[in-house]
Amino acid sequence: MRRTSEAVDAFHEKTRRALLWMNLSHEPFVILYVLLPFILRKNLDATLLQISILSALRPILPVFSFYWSANLKRSRLRSNLIGAWAIARLPFLLVPWVNNVWYLIFCCAVYELFNKSGIPALIEILKINIPKAKRETIYTFYFVLSFLESIGLGIVIAWILDWDSSLWQILLGVSALIGLSSIFFQLGVPIPQEESPSLPQITISERIIQPWKETFSLLRAHPDFARFQYGFMLGGFSLMLVAPSLSIFYVDYLALPFSSVVTGRSILMGAGIVLSSWFWKRILTKERVPQLTEWILLGFSCYLLFMILAQMNRGCFYLSFLFYGIAQAGSHLLWNLPGILFSENENSAPFSRLNILLLGLRGAVAPALGGLLCNAFGPVPMFVIGIILCLIGVCYMRLSSYFPVKKLSKPY
Repeated sequence: MRRTSEAVDAFHEKTRRALLWMNLSHEPFVILYVLLPFILRKNLDATLLQISILSALRPILPVFSFYWSANLKRSRLRSNLIGAWAIARLPFLLVPWVNNVWYLIFCCAVYELFNKSGIPALIEILKINIPKAKRETIYTFYFVLSFLESIGLGIVIAWILDWDSSLWQILLGVSALIGLSSIFFQLGVPIPQEESPSLPQITISERIIQPWKETFSLLRAHPDFARFQYGFMLGGFSLMLVAPSLSIFYVDYLALPFSSVVTGRSILMGAGIVLSSWFWKRILTKERVPQLTEWILLGFSCYLLFMILAQMNRGCFYLSFLFYGIAQAGSHLLWNLPGILFSENENSAPFSRLNILLLGLRGAVAPALGGLLCNAFGPVPMFVIGIILCLIGVCYMRLSSYFPVKKLSKPY
């Protein structure tokens, strides 16, 4: 069904407004959420086992969230997005009254199960409602705005937590409530209906197996997308491998206060993202995705290298997050937008679902393995292993570029 230019503008405006508030309302929660392993270790005396479980559950659960958007129809895009967004945040509303490590782990498990579940629906909505020439610009601009917000909020939150660290519970509950306010904007996002033939009923077993078949077929049909996923997998695996070591390193090796961690994680990382996002957007074309992936992996290598050097100079701790922010800006775009970059005229949801599936698969192995190795050897050797894996990923992307795959579509 064709839409008039007025309808197109209205769809664009309402979708843009919802995306903007989703980014801005989510950022206060993110600042506190990424601090949770550090908070659990510093305030609640969490054990390495508990931190390892937290690090493992967070990436493992996307394997199951993969099914949330399986067999997703256009008529269900909005409800799919709203449901995932709401369920992910609701358990955190009780955090101000529950001071327990295991409950926090449960909250994080629910969040990770549903946080990425709505991404395929969101990306498909953006593809439908926002004109092609504006998608990446809008997505990147709002992403940068959220980190500009993070820089300012990070300073305030760091000051509050250094003044009274017990206030983290209230702040986390309030930030979850702010995030839930995005639902009101999501409800207003229009979804144009299109006539489609009725689909046959499928069994439960087919619902379970079909998404996996779709995944392997997608990789075979899009070798350029497959090559990107293999290289990206090495970098993602390395970061998950070192995840259990980070809180131990911050507390036991560097003895950092809240202000230092927030300054690094929110302010310096935010500065890296803000300063580099325009650069990443400029080179975000299909021909240059392999090269872009190389630079991202090199950035993560520098992040881990400077984290090691932080034992000798505290300034290296802050520089490490500047590198992390630069790499994360490119990683965020590549991980969230493959459906737009590679799908061309196809449905983008399967590409996004594949990202979520592979995230869960590496999460099923890397954090648990990282926790065991950290317990045996300590955090610093884990950082070295992470650097090596990132560099292997760089070599793979560089060598694979000498064997070009068939281009199935024009650059975006």
